[in-house]
Amino acid sequence: MGMSIEEYKKIVNASSGKTKSPDRQMQGRINRFLGENFENRVTDICSYYERKNLAKIEKTPEPMKIIQHIENGHFESIFTKAAQPDFKGCIKGGRTVVFDAKFTESDRITYQVLSDHQRETLLYYFKLGAMSFVLVGFSNGDIYKIDINIWDEMKERFGRKYILQTELDEMLLNVKKMKNGMADILEIC
Repeated sequence: MGMSIEEYKKIVNASSGKTKSPDRQMQGRINRFLGENFENRVTDICSYYERKNLAKIEKTPEPMKIIQHIENGHFESIFTKAAQPDFKGCIKGGRTVVFDAKFTESDRITYQVLSDHQRETLLYYFKLGAMSFVLVGFSNGDIYKIDINIWDEMKERFGRKYILQTELDEMLLNVKKMKNGMADILEIC
């Protein structure tokens, strides 16, 4: 007879001597919520572009496979391949757009929040002529569009593998707002 996932996790946690910190668990939940909230804002902007017939941009689903159904709609899954950039689509006139959305509560965004595979994919699309960038949201509500080439050369340009929000302001990468208050991430309104 097999062991449940919960039983296995209890044994692993007990044998490793590690206990989960409630503070870290809470911070993890808050970070996930804020990241999801930012991604929902981006999805709303993409929906606005579509309603105005300016662009069709869709969220890329995570490549997952369910390995076990637990109960109450819960399941255990695994990633089946490397994560893709978050959003892909086409702007009116035919130009492809591909970007990843990242959120931070810090005053900086770090290079490693983008996986190597995501970065390489964005660079490849750029070489093919696509608009390719990383969209970064900060806790004060500001959104910045960082061209994938700037992201890729972060260490050379800034001498370190992170960019401060103030540096993004100086580079005039802060996304302008449309009349309705939404961020014009594609600069097409």
